[in-house]
Amino acid sequence: MADQSDPDVPYRYMLEIGGISTVRFNEVQGLKSISSYQSIREGGNNFFEMSLVNPNKFEDLVIKKGFYSTGSEFYKWMRELHVKTKQIERINLQLIMLNDQYDEVGRFSIYRAFPVEYEGPGFNSTAKDITFESIKIHYDFFEYHPGNAVAGMIDAAFSALSNITGIG
Repeated sequence: MADQSDPDVPYRYMLEIGGISTVRFNEVQGLKSISSYQSIREGGNNFFEMSLVNPNKFEDLVIKKGFYSTGSEFYKWMRELHVKTKQIERINLQLIMLNDQYDEVGRFSIYRAFPVEYEGPGFNSTAKDITFESIKIHYDFFEYHPGNAVAGMIDAAFSALSNITGIG
């Protein structure tokens, strides 16, 4: 009988922001790539239109986490964006998927990200729930790298280098 593995579950993940690992996030959404096309008519061809593929468009990433009153990394990151004496810093993110034994099975590398929207916690004196904060992050593109951490980092580094230099 063939070995059948269970699908990976969506609640075992780790997020690295600027090389710092954290597991305190409740939800990450927005890994979406959209390809569009443009139809053109070729002179003398009345049978079909040709389609040219446009560059991909990537949706913003939304990250939610429990709010801790002792500090807010999201708010600080968003605030840094508007300090006139500082250059806008774009960072790379790694969304790492883990299996049952918490071994890496793949990662999404998210390139040149910066915050575009911060939403603070909601307050309700009668609720017993944890309050959350969220941040919307714009990025240039993402790539998926299957496998373990070493293979994923090598693949991600090579991809980033080839995108910058045009080699590969």
